[in-house]
Amino acid sequence: MLHIKKSIYKLLLLFLVGFILIIEPESLRAAAANKDVILVLDTSLSMVGYQGKNILESVKGSVNSYIDSLQDGDRVTFVTFDERVKVFPQVLLDDQNDRDIVKKYISTTEAKGQWTYTLEMLKTVFALADQLTKESAQNNTELKRNVVIVIMSDGLDDPPPSKVKEKFDLKKVAAQYSGNDWWIYLVNLDELQKSKEISAAQKNLLSELNKVSGNTNMLDGSNPDQAINDELRKDVESKEKEQFYRLLTIVAGLLILILLIVLIVIKIRSVKITGHLEHWNHELLKPEVLSLSLTNLDKKEIILGRTNTCTVKIREYESRIPFTIKAVKKGGQVLLKVNYEAGLDFGFKNREADGYLVDGDIFSASNISFRYIAD
Repeated sequence: MLHIKKSIYKLLLLFLVGFILIIEPESLRAAAANKDVILVLDTSLSMVGYQGKNILESVKGSVNSYIDSLQDGDRVTFVTFDERVKVFPQVLLDDQNDRDIVKKYISTTEAKGQWTYTLEMLKTVFALADQLTKESAQNNTELKRNVVIVIMSDGLDDPPPSKVKEKFDLKKVAAQYSGNDWWIYLVNLDELQKSKEISAAQKNLLSELNKVSGNTNMLDGSNPDQAINDELRKDVESKEKEQFYRLLTIVAGLLILILLIVLIVIKIRSVKITGHLEHWNHELLKPEVLSLSLTNLDKKEIILGRTNTCTVKIREYESRIPFTIKAVKKGGQVLLKVNYEAGLDFGFKNREADGYLVDGDIFSASNISFRYIAD
């Protein structure tokens, strides 16, 4: 019995260790970190004409490379903005064909907008992110998706003349969506320190967006490929790894809890009757002494008597009232408790009865005497 218990413990421990070591980190990380990616591209004229520098094609190429790096199961929504905001259909990435669809949206995009209506873009993008977050929370078939927002622009808010009065009143927007855990990246395609005015505006923008999500970063996009496919990707991967290890810790913790529960159940069920019970008919002059192995019965409780309901049938037992022996825990020890009904002639012969059996106890029930021998 002890050997079997040890084998069970070893198997459970091997299962736990094997799960942690053999499970594929990439597959679990993907399950823990599938993303809803919102790619936002400034399509104002400045993207193709500021200081005679056309940065749009360079940005498109960098974004295409980023799309190739996304995991199967990620979803991508492409958004463009100038004086208007355009949201393209969401694409679930399952294969290269899906990635090519997103790339086609990007390749056909042109920068012809007269204005850069950043505030309207943020309202639209945050409403979309909020919708995706709520949908993910309601989906019980998968883990919560991360929302990654990548905003690529070469300037700050420059709304159409009719919207000047609304110029960057971001506080209301930030208050509406504050406290989210979205991963927001501002890829600034302009010179970060071009002027004190722009620098101050950038700091204000970053401060307000940090109220929406503490995971907000501004990246220097003077080299778009480095910003998007190096800094951004590394930061996202770092966050995904953190999630993976948190999930792994939770899974390992649950497995340890299950292991402990199983061990407790095994320990509880391992409270069994052990020892030997000799018995003889004390009404005979020279009775035959028989020996019964209680350990081999592998029971927590046994009934002794002459009826068919008894665990142990004793042929010469005269009374129709049986008695029971049950293994119980008391003070951290396993003891054998004896129970019997009124009307049974029962008593200990070697000591005053306390209801429990100890090694060497002799007792009688009806016409049969018993001696208990502990293993």
